[in-house]
This record gives sequence, C-alpha cells and structure tokens, in this order.
Amino acid sequence: MENKPSLEYKIKSLPDKSGVYIMKNAEGEVIYVGKAKVLKNRVRQYFRGNNHTPKVAAMVSNVADFEYIITDSEPEALVLECNLIKQYMPKYNILLKDDKTYPFARVSVNEHFPKITMVRSVKKDGARYFGPYSSGMLLRELIEFLKEVYKIRGCNKVFPRDFNKGRMCLYYHIGKCDGICGGNADEEEYNKKINEICAFLSGKTAHLEREMEEKMYDASEKLDFEKAAFYRDKLNAVRLITQKQKATSTGGGNSDILAVSTLNGMSCVQVFFMRNGKIIGRENYFIDNGENASDSEILNSFAAQYYAQSTFIPDELILQYELADIDAISQMLCEKRGKKVEIKVPKIGDSLKLVNLVKANAMKELQNRELKILRDIKFKNNALASLKTALSLSDIPHRIEAFDISGFAGSHNVAAMVVFVDAKPSKKDYRLYKIKTVVDKNDDYASMREAVYRRYSKAENLPDLIFADGGAGHVHAVKEVLDELGLNIPVFGIFKDDKHNTHSVMSENGEIKMDKTGEAFMLLVNIQDEMHRRAITYYRSLSQKSTVKSELDNISGVGERRRKDLMLHFKSIKKIKNATVKELCEVKSIDKKTAQNIKNYFEQKDV
Repeated sequence: MENKPSLEYKIKSLPDKSGVYIMKNAEGEVIYVGKAKVLKNRVRQYFRGNNHTPKVAAMVSNVADFEYIITDSEPEALVLECNLIKQYMPKYNILLKDDKTYPFARVSVNEHFPKITMVRSVKKDGARYFGPYSSGMLLRELIEFLKEVYKIRGCNKVFPRDFNKGRMCLYYHIGKCDGICGGNADEEEYNKKINEICAFLSGKTAHLEREMEEKMYDASEKLDFEKAAFYRDKLNAVRLITQKQKATSTGGGNSDILAVSTLNGMSCVQVFFMRNGKIIGRENYFIDNGENASDSEILNSFAAQYYAQSTFIPDELILQYELADIDAISQMLCEKRGKKVEIKVPKIGDSLKLVNLVKANAMKELQNRELKILRDIKFKNNALASLKTALSLSDIPHRIEAFDISGFAGSHNVAAMVVFVDAKPSKKDYRLYKIKTVVDKNDDYASMREAVYRRYSKAENLPDLIFADGGAGHVHAVKEVLDELGLNIPVFGIFKDDKHNTHSVMSENGEIKMDKTGEAFMLLVNIQDEMHRRAITYYRSLSQKSTVKSELDNISGVGERRRKDLMLHFKSIKKIKNATVKELCEVKSIDKKTAQNIKNYFEQKDV
C-alpha cells in the first residue's frame, strides 16, 4: 500500500512561489480553494495560531489533505482559483452561483452588406459589439425592430458570392428587405443605414426619432392613416427603449457599478451596466457560503469570479469597497480587455450616489427574497397540512409524484412523471417514459400501468403520495400495479372540468370535495399543470422528430440511409434546407443529382 506524505511534511515542503491550494476532507472532497502570492506563507497561516474566524476554524478542522498548483504569477493564480471554485463548488468558498452569459448586439461591419445578430460572447473578429444587455428577449425584439425599420437583411448568405443564386426570399416580397441577394441593392446606401443603427445602439436615437416623426406626419398629410399609425407605433417603441436608459452618469463611458448588501446572513451583489453614460440594465447575484465574511470580502471574491468568466470587460469598475486582491484583479482585467481598466471606489460626488443606489437596490432584492421565502414556507405548511386532512392521510406528504399520459390517435404515447418535494417542483427527479408494451395505443389505463410499473419496480426513493391525471379508472390502474409490487402508497386522481381546469380529487370510491380557495387546491393545480406541461412537451418533441423524418422522405432519391447521413452531417433540417448543392455533395452517400433534388424540393416549398 502506498504511503502518502503526512500533512505536516507537505506543509513544510510548500514552494516559495505563487499558485493555488486545494483543501480536501477525509473523504477526498474539495472543501476550499484559495490562491496565494507565496504558497508557503499562505497555507502555513491556516495551521499556525488560533486567531481564525469561526468559518476558517471549521474549515481547517476538516482538512485532511491538500494539493497545490504552481503558477507563473498571482493574476494567473486568480484565474485558476476562479475556475476551480466554479468546478468544485467547495463548501467553504464564497460562491457565485449564477452563471449567466449576457447577450450583445453584433453588427458585422467586416463583411459586405452587414447584418445585425444577437450573440453571447465578444470576439476580436472585426465586427462591432454593443451591450451587454440584461435581457435576451428585449434584445431580440430590438434587433427585429431595427431590421424592420431599416430593411436590413436577416439571411446567412455571403456577398458578393451569393448574388443571384436562387429565388428572392420572402422578406423581399413582403417589403422587409431590399433584395440584396438579387444584386440590386446599393451598398453605399446600405452602409449608411448600418451607420445609423450603430449610432442608435450607441445611444444616439434623436435622428431615428426625428425620421419616424417626419414619416408619420407625411403619411398623415397624404391621408394614409394606416401608415401614419405604423410610424407612430414605431416612434413610441423607440422612445420606450430610450426611456429605459435615462439613468445617466457624469461621464460617457462604459462602466460596471458593483455594491453588496447583507440581510440575516444572506448577501446580494448587484451590478449595474452603464454604457455610453446610460444605465441599460442590472443583475442580482445571491451569494452562497457568505456567512461570517465581511461585505468587502464578498465583493472581492465576487469580482474575481465574475470577471474571470465574463466575455466583456468595461472601461472602468466603480466599487463600494477597495478590493483586497486589487493588483491581481486589475492585471487580469487589463489582460482580458487588452488595455487599462480603471477601478474606482468613490468617496464623494455622483459616483458615490450611484454606488449607494446600487447598494439600496441590492438590499431591496434581499428583502423581497426573504418575503418570498417566508411566503413559500407558509404556503408549504398550509398546503401539505390541508392535503393531509382532506385526503385522510396518516402523515404529511413531503414527496408527491404525479403521472400523466399524452398522445394523439394512438401515436407516440408517452408518460411523464413530475415530482414535488415540500410543495415545490423537484425537476431533477422528473421522469419521461415512451410507452413500449401497450398494443392498443388508445388504452390510457394500460399506458398508465406500464409507466407506473417502470417507475416503482425498482422501489427507490418512494413517495408519500401519488397522483394520476384522471379519474377513478386511472387510480385503479395505478393501485393494481402497486398491489402487484407489494407497495402501500396512497393514490388519488386529479381530474379536470369541461373547460380543462383542475376540478377536484378522485379516489377509487368517488370524488373528494376540496376548498378551491385554499393552499391545498392551489398545490393540486400546480401539480396538474406541471405534469400536463411535461407530458405534452415530450409528446411534441417526438412528433417533431417524426416530422423531420417524413420531410426528408418526400424527396426523390432520399431513403433511410441517406436521411440518416444527412442528419448526422447537418444536425438539423434547417441546415439541410440552407445548404448549397456543393455542401450537400459533401455527404458521402449524396450524389449531385440527389443534392439537386433536395435543393429543388426546399426551394419549391418556399414559393
């Protein structure tokens, strides 16, 4: 058996270099990750003296072993530390749980006839990027609005290579594109539109507002009230977008403002995104394992983890506190951005007012979160206690499992099982079943029996209560399987009224009346909605796969083997549809004639 070096020996042999140390418990689990300018000095501090905070003392008492990784510099150690924290989620580290990648608007000014798209990362590819935006949905709406107003193309064609290849697209025929693919568009005029879009995304909206207003009045004078209303609505939309950006700073650059608040052991860091001197969005981050850590320590740890994984680095950071790792974080930011990043901690003036505004918002989020937790606890306790009484259960049903069958005309019969733990969905425990053994696909009861048998034949993590979507027949089908397996679990049905709304609960002996204003009934509605949503979503996904299969089967020369080769190569019908004949011929089993058949099929379908 291999003899491992003792902890004391490993501490003595630590190098006099920068790096990352990884603390482990007796089970080999990573419980803490840290970085150090000098590994030898930093790690020894943990095992010498007793002046530790309660959290550090608890961590040290659980350390059975540690590893370390040497790096060339402290900033390199900082990045490695953040990556390892994200990988292991150690018990004693302050954890940034939210892993969000914010969307940007990308304008491809590096190509002929540029287009505007939404992306999740910034690359040095010659394009112009605007953002980040806090909402992908709002950014998509904004992009569609700009494309509609300026008639910017939305296709993936490459110009001038793809001029006059294929028919003009639908957007040209309905007046939403200038028909670039036909080779008729003026590139100089098109680029003027792109410049106006870039100006708009930079916050300069006055020109677009003035243009919309002129077109609105012009249409009105010509008694074209439908067009005038169109421009009026677009003008209001532009003004609405700009109203969301009215919070301004004294400067005009790109800044992130960060502040933290703590309430009853829970901490929240809020980030405001300021672009071109205007607040365009914000985001909240609730911190795990922040107990016994000061707000300044939380902000330091957050900033390191957040910007280590961020794809966009602003011109400056405006912070509530000085960072303990200011040198390492500053160097990391500068290396990622490619130029200097200012880090400011204002003491007076407008910047301090902004920091205080961010801190107040963080506190408000904590208060809202605490109220929600209290409401959830109250709802859980009342709902489960009422359910126990209404259904005459012997115990509180902490774990509830519910089954629904979905299908149409006997095809693709599927079952979905959803799980609620303490009145909340536990999505990691959901299960989906494709019905395999039932000959008569219209037999709901047989399908229910198969799904229930497959779930409980292993008898793992059994629930306190089972619901079936349906009436007494479905309840009886479930109980038959449970009796066969020797399991004694209460079973009830949740059935709907004529309008497909949750009506009541059904036992084998008949309907059980429920108070429709109480928490127990609200929980039943949540359970039935969730199991129906999950079942129908699974059914539709299988139906869509079949649609893909039949779509290709309609093409002359495409059989099962070629269909599989095409899907394996292109991954989706959309990519097959947009492929050129040459690209289709790259698939080993597709000859030029078949490739042309595929191309002709989709072009005729679009007419």
